Parts: sequence; C-alpha cells; structure tokens
Amino acid sequence: MATYRRSALRLAVMPIRSEMHVMTKSYDPPLTVGLNGPLYRVDKAIKLAQKRLDTAMDAKRLHTSHSLANEVVKEAREALRKAEQARVLKIAELGAAAEKYRQRPA
Repeated sequence: MATYRRSALRLAVMPIRSEMHVMTKSYDPPLTVGLNGPLYRVDKAIKLAQKRLDTAMDAKRLHTSHSLANEVVKEAREALRKAEQARVLKIAELGAAAEKYRQRPA
C-alpha cells in the first residue's frame, strides 16, 4: 500500500504529461508528415530534437543532479537549433533547385 500511496502522491504533485502546456514552435511551411516529402528527414530530426528537449526538461524537473540536467538541456537546445538551421538550408536548396528548373530552356 505504501507504494500505491507514494505513486498517487507523485501524480497529485506532478501534472501528467498530456496536461502540461508544451511550447512548440510553428514552422513555415509546416512540418512534413508524408514519407515522400522533400523535407521529411530534416523535419523528422526537428521532431526528435523537440522530443529530446522535452525529455531533458522533465529530467531537470524530476532529478536532483541539476548541473548535469542543465548540461543535457543545453545540448538538447543546441541540437534543436542545428536541426532548424538544417531545415532552413534545405528549404533554400530546394528553392534554388526550383528556380534553376524554371530557368531551364524548354
């Protein structure tokens, strides 16, 4: 019974993940869902980095080693920033390829 009470207390103190308001950035164009999309891989990397950052924030909140948790959060933010930069570069690359295709003589 002590285990049940402890877990019930933990649930009462910490909100369940679905109840938390997670800040997510909106992207233009929106993140790709289809496997055949040209941005699928970079968008998948962004989603993975966001998930890693959310997990790191949860670990920071729940664990006692705050210096380690801060380092993990810092690395997760850096990975998300790099994934977003890769997406911007891919969009520019696709735009340049489309422009080159349009300028091609018919």
